Amino acid sequence: MGIGTGIGTGIGITEEHRALADSVRGWLARAVPPGEARELLDAQGPSAPGARPAHWKGLAAQGLTGIHLPEAYGGGGGGLLDLAVVLEEAAYAMLPGPYLATVLASAVLHRAVEAGAEHAAGPLRELAAGDRTAALALGPGTLTATPAPGGHRLDGVTPPVLGADAADLILLPAAAPDGEHWFLLDAGTAGLAVRPHRSADPTRPTAEVRADAVHVPAHRTVLLPDPALPGDLAAALFAADACGTAARSLRTATEHALVREQFGRPIGAFQAVKHLCADMLVRLEQARALTWDAARAAGEDAAPRGLVAALAAATAPEVAYTCAKDAIQILGGIGFTWEHDAHLHLRRAVLARQLLGPADHHRLRATRLAEGGARRELALELPAEAARHRTEARPHLAAARGLGPREARRALAATGYAAPHLPAPYGLDAGPVRQLAIQQESRDQGIRLSDLSIATWVVPSLLAYGSDEQRERYLPATLRGDLQWCQLFSEPEAGSDLAALRTRAVRTEEGWRVTGQKVWTSAARTADHGILLARTDPDAPRHRGLTYFLVDMKRSRGIGIRPLKEITGASLFNEVYFDDVLLPPDAVVGEVGDGWRVARDTLGNERVHMADQMTFDTGLEALIARSAESVGPAGGGQTGGGPVDDVGRARIGQLAAEAHALACIGLRTTLQQVSGRAPGAGASVRKLVQTVHQQKVAELTLELLGPHGAVDEPGAGGRALHGFLMSRCLTIAGGTTQIQLNVVAERILGLPRD
Repeated sequence: MGIGTGIGTGIGITEEHRALADSVRGWLARAVPPGEARELLDAQGPSAPGARPAHWKGLAAQGLTGIHLPEAYGGGGGGLLDLAVVLEEAAYAMLPGPYLATVLASAVLHRAVEAGAEHAAGPLRELAAGDRTAALALGPGTLTATPAPGGHRLDGVTPPVLGADAADLILLPAAAPDGEHWFLLDAGTAGLAVRPHRSADPTRPTAEVRADAVHVPAHRTVLLPDPALPGDLAAALFAADACGTAARSLRTATEHALVREQFGRPIGAFQAVKHLCADMLVRLEQARALTWDAARAAGEDAAPRGLVAALAAATAPEVAYTCAKDAIQILGGIGFTWEHDAHLHLRRAVLARQLLGPADHHRLRATRLAEGGARRELALELPAEAARHRTEARPHLAAARGLGPREARRALAATGYAAPHLPAPYGLDAGPVRQLAIQQESRDQGIRLSDLSIATWVVPSLLAYGSDEQRERYLPATLRGDLQWCQLFSEPEAGSDLAALRTRAVRTEEGWRVTGQKVWTSAARTADHGILLARTDPDAPRHRGLTYFLVDMKRSRGIGIRPLKEITGASLFNEVYFDDVLLPPDAVVGEVGDGWRVARDTLGNERVHMADQMTFDTGLEALIARSAESVGPAGGGQTGGGPVDDVGRARIGQLAAEAHALACIGLRTTLQQVSGRAPGAGASVRKLVQTVHQQKVAELTLELLGPHGAVDEPGAGGRALHGFLMSRCLTIAGGTTQIQLNVVAERILGLPRD
């Protein structure tokens, strides 16, 4: 089980943010009774204007009304990410009242004060102290600002404004002859009328704000650094709120799935329920990663800030909405009752989604910003000790400078710098910080090492279970790149279910005689050696009767290899036949019958991967470039490889959100490892998202070619068609998506095995 806001990691991943989340969660449990939101729902009507919840003073006393503001204004000295952590917890606890509305308004006012609006400093201090509440309109509606002596005249009506019913101060945008202006008004200003709505979410109602010839003096005009800032801050904070709602829905669904029985079993044992719960977690972790980076980027330049804000706004509210719906589905009939709180989560999700706007609107914005060159680079900042590690590594790495990847690996293998995460003498016993420092130094020296491919799995198994002779014989050559390996696990009747393997290995005086068939083996025709799982005890339990062998693919007699022609027309994979193949006694790794343990071993010193990167891969960059080249009016289909319309742009925006979420999950995972914590759900979630994402990129690339995509010729659609066809293996290889969802549901969510 996770920590913080239900299951998973939470927006905050540092020790400080985890402690903050724990503290806020504990206070909310004491100060806000679970029935408070229910009472507001049952009241079924707007609260009295200006009314504040009973917990408001305590909220301010905890410093939560100003946690994101500088100490100079009475705040806690934190930033928007601290506030996002609090908002996730508040939403998880279904905190009623104007908290989100107030802190959003104060976050915008703070930026205005920094930009020179000194007259707003007083109200900002009052908001930080919790002495006043505020609300902010996310759009002008019909509000207009006409220049008048000493200021402006406001007329018109806003769209629904969150928290305006309880606000002392209201921050309003209005259309003026020279562009949009922002104004800070007291709720009691003459000519300003606030009408509370019967809201979709009675715990946090909206209100209509109407201005009828309202005179706004010049000192109430709020100058902002750029016009997109309020929307970007709103995107980050609404996204944090949405993450809390989604997490609560996920916890509600999984807890019910553990105890609700049908047909004599908990429904959480049914694969359909497992997959739905696991998919909820996958969506939630993407939303958290995007929200985390949107809050971090709040102080960046307008273009990268706007890009990640749009990606978070396109994703997190939609995740809250779909997770709330899925929770009701898992609850069944009880979820459709007024008495259950599940529809409170759905109501909160609906409100945020409606106020922030449709996901496609934000996806389009993200695509247009990307077309204009906006990018967000994710950089990993290492602790000070990393500099010492880099200095120490520099002379050792110099031996590989200027070499090709294969030669560089060969030059560094004996020094331990080719695999610093491994124990000596094969590596350097390097922890996460040292590993990353070496990677950074290698990158700066232009050093790239060839990939070990399947040997990435072979090396840990030999280190953990191999004999001294096996390690000495195979590891140095493998780490130099001189030995190539293949994996002989899957069989026609045993893909992801390795416990169902039928290939037999029978002990003889000479060693082991192997008979059977393996399939989907890449590199079988070129590999020097293979790792083989075979059944050595047919009477033992499924996982206990397997043994792990090393196979000499070049010298062993009786091995037949037949290339498999795939749907692309190529033959990357192979069938491998073992016809009474004799393996020597020392081919066994570990104990006989304990092959399952050996195969699953990954050691505790796994490699930590560099996370500095631009977050869009080459396929997505090509789609963005294609969209940027489009000219002419929006609309019309992409026929004949024509212009990309707004439907296509929205799909590119969705892919951009997935790509950036993947990069953020990778960085968050690395940061957790650097801090000495387990990587959490990141690796499992990343694979589930990445494979489908790559398929979507390939599909859209082909689709945008129009009729040319039907032509399998060079220069036409051949390359895109090949990429699309090849992508179909991604959700099969290395464990199908469906099996991976089972693993997430059982190992991370704690649902029962089927």
